[in-house]
Amino acid sequence: MEEFLKYKSVYNTDQEENIAAEFKRTKDSCYLDHAGASLYSEKQMQLILFNLSDNIYANPHSLHLSSKLTEDHIDIIRFRILQHFNITNDDYSFVFTSGATQSLKIVAETFNYGQKDDGTLVYLENNHTSVLGMRNYTKNSKELKTVDAFTNLTKKIISPNTDCCSYNNLFVYPAQCNFSGTKYPLKWIDNVKKGALNTIVDTKSVNWFVLLDAASFLACDTIDLSLYKPDFVTISFYKIFGYPTGLGGLLVKKDSENVLRKKYYGGGTIEMVLSERNLFVPRRNVSERFEDGTLPFLSIISLTHGFDTIKRLKLTFNSISKHTFSLAQYVYRHISTLHHFNGQPVATLYHDTTFENLTHQGAIVNFNLLRANGDFVGYSEVLHIANLRGIHLRTGCHCNPGGCQRFLKLSCNDVIRNFKSGHVCGDQTDLIDGYPTGTIRISFGYMSTKKDADKFITFIEDCFVDKPILRKFPSDFKRRQQNYSKLFYGEEFSEEQPEIKKNSSIEKQNGNQENYPKNVDTEGILEQIIIYPLKSCGAFVISDNWIVTKKGFKFDREWMIVNAAGVSLTQKHNKKMCLIKPSINLKQNRLRLSYTDKPDMELDIDAAKNESNAYLCHSKVCGDRVIGWDCGDEVSDWLSENLDIPGLRLLRQYEAEDEECRNQLSFANQAQYLLTNSSSVEWLRNQVPDGDLTEDLHTTILRFRPNIVVKLEKPFEENEIDNITISDVCFKFAGKCTRCQMICIDQTTGNISKEPLLTLSKNFKGKINFGVYLNQDSNVERIIQVGCKIFIQKSING
Repeated sequence: MEEFLKYKSVYNTDQEENIAAEFKRTKDSCYLDHAGASLYSEKQMQLILFNLSDNIYANPHSLHLSSKLTEDHIDIIRFRILQHFNITNDDYSFVFTSGATQSLKIVAETFNYGQKDDGTLVYLENNHTSVLGMRNYTKNSKELKTVDAFTNLTKKIISPNTDCCSYNNLFVYPAQCNFSGTKYPLKWIDNVKKGALNTIVDTKSVNWFVLLDAASFLACDTIDLSLYKPDFVTISFYKIFGYPTGLGGLLVKKDSENVLRKKYYGGGTIEMVLSERNLFVPRRNVSERFEDGTLPFLSIISLTHGFDTIKRLKLTFNSISKHTFSLAQYVYRHISTLHHFNGQPVATLYHDTTFENLTHQGAIVNFNLLRANGDFVGYSEVLHIANLRGIHLRTGCHCNPGGCQRFLKLSCNDVIRNFKSGHVCGDQTDLIDGYPTGTIRISFGYMSTKKDADKFITFIEDCFVDKPILRKFPSDFKRRQQNYSKLFYGEEFSEEQPEIKKNSSIEKQNGNQENYPKNVDTEGILEQIIIYPLKSCGAFVISDNWIVTKKGFKFDREWMIVNAAGVSLTQKHNKKMCLIKPSINLKQNRLRLSYTDKPDMELDIDAAKNESNAYLCHSKVCGDRVIGWDCGDEVSDWLSENLDIPGLRLLRQYEAEDEECRNQLSFANQAQYLLTNSSSVEWLRNQVPDGDLTEDLHTTILRFRPNIVVKLEKPFEENEIDNITISDVCFKFAGKCTRCQMICIDQTTGNISKEPLLTLSKNFKGKINFGVYLNQDSNVERIIQVGCKIFIQKSING
């Protein structure tokens, strides 16, 4: 018995201390309602407040800088959410909603059941109340009992039925029951799609779709959606991070989007609309099409600090799942073995499992208490006494009427009779004719402790046990184990895991190409090679030669500074970035960062990706998602101090092998290379009024942040380039560079002037193109030499 009741610790001492430091306010309370809403950390809220106090966030539908900043934050949060489920926006679209209930409502209102709406909604009996509301949007609906679900859905389905029909069926079930904590097998998803429920609805249709309500499950766990592929997944963020409330999401599988037929449209969801006529064109992207009106952007931005809190506390959702299960198992075993002096059990528990396997049971303990004579203790009595003890728990049916009926063995007539007797959802009528109308539920979160569990157990022992206390296994314990084993490990049940998706290999290109053009239209000199190891920071001018890779110049914009929300920092928002001067020592494989007269920072170039605890972060460059290795706290602190922005991180580009990241060149904005002709810069300097640009030629060139500086005979001759060959490497024209206010920043001082943007705009009538983009296709690394000749083929339409 002693071993059976022993608590199995999961967190280490550092993790426990870190959590305690960020949840000081809970020291006198025992919060056990995490299935209702989790708790936020104090540090999490401080960082949210600092972020909102230090930035201007605006309506993302506008186009000014603060609006663009908000849009970038929202997109990065989308990337981070998809990353959390091990998927990309090629697999699923993510729609922000007000919570899991609105997510369910969206699917209910828009799901196309097919011709004459003859499809069927099938739902598991232990679903949330919000799932039951979906029945009002379909002609046909059917409840699937738990035992029938395990019977029909856990047996191996050899192959799907290929008979087609003109209507669609939808199966809805929770990943975890919010009443009992039962975790239902995720392999049901695939079996439903293969027709495992065809006999339930008396059809041979293969048009099955699955909606997985993951709101309860995700509070302490996560789902790898690259392995399990439901069509729709509902999410509630306050159950995970505690804050913000009123924010959730709906994941929509890409190839299931067309089954949702949306009628209403609000602001921001259409590409074109007429006021006079009912004519509109909805946006193509599912996220944009379903997010009516202005998003709660401040709440969305706050999600960053929820994810960061888990990371900062050095937790993973795997460790959280184990920790919370261990606490629930500990309480379950203590309560189930607790008996009055006369041997009568203190509690009756409502579960499908006996808390032996965390893949089948979540961190929820549901029960009612019994007196020594066998009478039920009303849950309201327990609630009030718990409040006096500073214990926060939940009572009632927990918005799960099916689970409540099932475990309490209430028939429909019983529920109707209780209602006629005056009992309604949410009241404190706990006993009718001595029988409970609901239950007591406690649940754990990642910040819960053994102290919480012990305080609750002591509370039960002190207040509801007739002494002396007896400890023994309940008389029906073996039956519970047998029922659990039969349900989850029956003869027809298989624990087979789906095949893990392997990363696709990179297809190598030969890179064989004609290096020198047959017809040379003009020649010039390569004057400078310039790289910018840290995106939007200072230049590193190459004195002799440098390496050309398939992504661009070696180490060019391979690092990027991001703020606390993961958004890329640029000189548009912080002019001091140009004063960070990087240099690279290839022999020592070191990156050195200098900033004015402050001490330098030096990094091993490959340290970030070689660290055992290296962390991958998502950000965005020019609308495209990028991924990078976090380079650690030391350089983060150095950057934050010098740029005077707390929470900055340095990312190094992540080179992935999968299709999603294969085309990422670097953290560059548009193309691999940017070429500037020094003759064009000299022409421009001559156009600027005397006294408005007093710097030297090299400093003016740096304003345009080129990689390749050439000397051609005529100004703007670079605009006619079709191909340019430098040291055997052939580059191709990839477009003209449109300039913005960035060229008004003196890259040597950080000072801002009106020139040369004013002169460019005046001379080119607003079409501010200066410099050209180049690309090259070879996968073979080459070396190009400063001072070498260059050979240019001009475009026919130059």
